[in-house]
Amino acid sequence: MKKYIHTFSVVALIFIFGSCAEKNDPVVEESLVEVATGDNGEIGVTIQSTTELFVGFNSLSINVTNLTDNSSINDATITIIPMMHMMTMSHTCPVDNKTTTLNEKGKYNFDVVFVMPSGDMGYWEITFKVEYGGKIQEVVVPVNVIQPEETKLISFVSEQDQTTKYFVALIDPKSPQVGENDLEVSVYKKASMMDWPAVEGLSFELEPWMTSMDHGSPNNIAPVEIGNGHYKGKVNFTMTGDWEIRLTMKEGNNLVGSPVFTTVFQ
Repeated sequence: MKKYIHTFSVVALIFIFGSCAEKNDPVVEESLVEVATGDNGEIGVTIQSTTELFVGFNSLSINVTNLTDNSSINDATITIIPMMHMMTMSHTCPVDNKTTTLNEKGKYNFDVVFVMPSGDMGYWEITFKVEYGGKIQEVVVPVNVIQPEETKLISFVSEQDQTTKYFVALIDPKSPQVGENDLEVSVYKKASMMDWPAVEGLSFELEPWMTSMDHGSPNNIAPVEIGNGHYKGKVNFTMTGDWEIRLTMKEGNNLVGSPVFTTVFQ
């Protein structure tokens, strides 16, 4: 009898863990779409992303092609220079990794934070400096940047010195849902028209707030520094509807700013 019980228990555990394993669906990566292309007659550059480019934090995947035989160039070192051209001036924007090589997925990846949309104020171009085969070639690719319905980038002047301009990009959650969501922001400041460094050493306080119901939520984790101006935490939404992600940003004991991101989901 004891042997039978033991055997039954083992079989039950296998069934339970097997069932759990079946429910853990594999993570499906978002598909990439082509958003822009350009060439210089010798090499071509194709920019891909999961969405059209927008004001905020964009992850770009780059393909580079040798136009003489239409083969992929996989041994290059690429530097990226985004530029907004306006009537009286030009400026760049924050870039997390300005120079890169091919990654394990066969892509050249860049993270770019566009700070304004294309339109009447000006237009965006990205210059790619492609170093391979002992020479450096440049390809300039015009890109269109939209203003998303929900703001993904907030800028403000520092509460400390009333001079420094900060930019806070909301990276996650991309698709909010009821319950615990990853929360990630990246922070930059405008040092000059051509220099937008990441800001490290900040601390955050977090308060999600449902504006229509006038309440917050429990079990949140304020973003903490993970490096290169990125900060990660958790935000908990207790129901669908309209929410504000209220952040308080400090440097030491000094208030830097209080950016608020709004999201609505069903």
